Amino acid sequence: MRYTFFGHLCGQLCSDCQEDLAHATLRLYRPKDGDDQVVARATADTKHTHQILDAAEAEQKADRLLVEADLDSEGRFNVVLDEEVDYDGDAIEVDVYLESVPGMPEGTEAGPLQVSITTLQPQWRKGEEGARFGWEYCIPERFWCQVRGQFGAWTICGDVILCETGAPVEGVTVIAFDRDWIQDDEVGIATTDGNGRFRIDYLQQDFEPGTVIDVELVGGPDLYFRVETPAGQPLLSEDPSAGRRSSRENAGPCFCVDLCLDEEPDDPDPEVYPAFTHVGGYDFQTDIDSGPAGTGETVRGGRAFHRTLRLNGIMSKTLNGNPLEYKFQYRERGASSWKNVTPSQLRKMKIGTLEKVDTSVSPPRIRTKDYVVGGTPDSDEVGVTPNGNWIPMPQKSGIFSGDGSFVPNHNQIQLDSRTLATFTPAVDLTGIDAGESAEAPSGASLVQNKHFEIKMLVRENPPNSSPSASTEVGHLENIAINNRLYDYVRHPNWMGEPVDDGLAVAMVNLKELGSGGCEGIEDALNVRFTAAHPNLGNVGITVEGPGGPYRTSPTPSDPNVNGSRDENLYGSIDFQNISGGKKVEELKNCAYVVTLSVGVLLTNGDRVPSNRHDQIAFCKG
Repeated sequence: MRYTFFGHLCGQLCSDCQEDLAHATLRLYRPKDGDDQVVARATADTKHTHQILDAAEAEQKADRLLVEADLDSEGRFNVVLDEEVDYDGDAIEVDVYLESVPGMPEGTEAGPLQVSITTLQPQWRKGEEGARFGWEYCIPERFWCQVRGQFGAWTICGDVILCETGAPVEGVTVIAFDRDWIQDDEVGIATTDGNGRFRIDYLQQDFEPGTVIDVELVGGPDLYFRVETPAGQPLLSEDPSAGRRSSRENAGPCFCVDLCLDEEPDDPDPEVYPAFTHVGGYDFQTDIDSGPAGTGETVRGGRAFHRTLRLNGIMSKTLNGNPLEYKFQYRERGASSWKNVTPSQLRKMKIGTLEKVDTSVSPPRIRTKDYVVGGTPDSDEVGVTPNGNWIPMPQKSGIFSGDGSFVPNHNQIQLDSRTLATFTPAVDLTGIDAGESAEAPSGASLVQNKHFEIKMLVRENPPNSSPSASTEVGHLENIAINNRLYDYVRHPNWMGEPVDDGLAVAMVNLKELGSGGCEGIEDALNVRFTAAHPNLGNVGITVEGPGGPYRTSPTPSDPNVNGSRDENLYGSIDFQNISGGKKVEELKNCAYVVTLSVGVLLTNGDRVPSNRHDQIAFCKG
């Protein structure tokens, strides 16, 4: 007869938290011959039959194995026992083989183990297609957590609720810490689901003693917690001493906790002193050569700045307890007077998030809106209205009540650097051919970087009172900016393609094609090119086709290459210099593509522009 054994296996972490034994292996065995305790074990409470087997004990059972099958991702199984295994419905020993447990990072080294669960006498229900028996079982917490401990895999399972109503809170961040005598360590981080539940997995090695003089000599971590909004606003900050409570000290492999949030309106953020410190990701004190005699470019890579600049640093809602306002001023290096950055010079940028716990839905969850400065806010954004040229920091502070609480993200403004000076019109280089200098036309020249100073001012603006005097909180003494664009023609001698307002000049042509573009290439190939920008990066020439690609980076030391490697590189380079010695006549008769790639040493502080390119094709033979 065909016997189908199906069901589900899980492990209990605590009374209201369990996990599926996903991808474990179910092993079914015949009871040992002559074992007169089979009936007793089959009728015993399973909590008395669990056993962790070592490798030798598992091997001793190998000759009694009936069948094994992998559990799916939800811990479910479906096993068929038929005549091939000579099974007739008797009792079976149920084991699970584990190479890991849920929540362990991939690649974690851990020896496999086998767990003997119970001896089971299935109550088979016979039908037309054979007998069937379903069995769902969850290994009790006391034993399952011991198994997890064998793998060094520890977990925290918990809930976040509102203290007053007990309602679960969705979408908040929970951070667990281990209280240590020397230094508190972050154990892990998780976000609550729709039931307010979270789970943090970590390894025993994460909290084991590792100092020269070990202080934590026994037990597990001493846990305390912090709960935050998605933007990082604290909702619950337990004192580290909470980790020394008896209920938190030396937590085991399975630890369960309920955390509740006080709904009293409060602004837990301490006031910090504001400062302008960065352009995008560059600290202008260390990452930009910003001294009065410096280049104003980035220290690494020598990049000037262009387009919109994200000015940022440290922000607070208040200054000396009063609402804070800020603005920026600038001047070109050498000028005597400062100019205010006006709202028309700003582009839209998020400066923080409005967060509110919405208790009108079940479960309560965090609702958010972005606060933006500059530009036109979208329907789901809140625009900050400037006070003249001053930008007032939003003062909303009630996460559980009122309109919500504003959390700054330390962005200050998005400054359009094209408004700081005149960078138009584009330089007209439409009269030059590939291979010629970008400064060849009469009166044409590459426009060099302009240098500016930028500073930030703050002031207090108390309600029903006049604003205080302003205070400088950040001064960038030298930043190089270049927004000049160029008009030119790509591959001008063959179906030339005009480029208006190009970031840099990238022109390529083949001497042998002349102006027709259809001549075949036989035994000579000279690539003519012009690559130009005041902040010129890497220049590369590639020939793609059979046997290729062939590449080179031309320099002024190459024959027939002229100009400056830093801003205006032009001339001609033959194929043998590109290919490293291979001759044109050795190429297969086929189509080939020549590509000129021109790097530009610019950045907006967060991103760099992609290389400019020009291409031309030819046929060999």
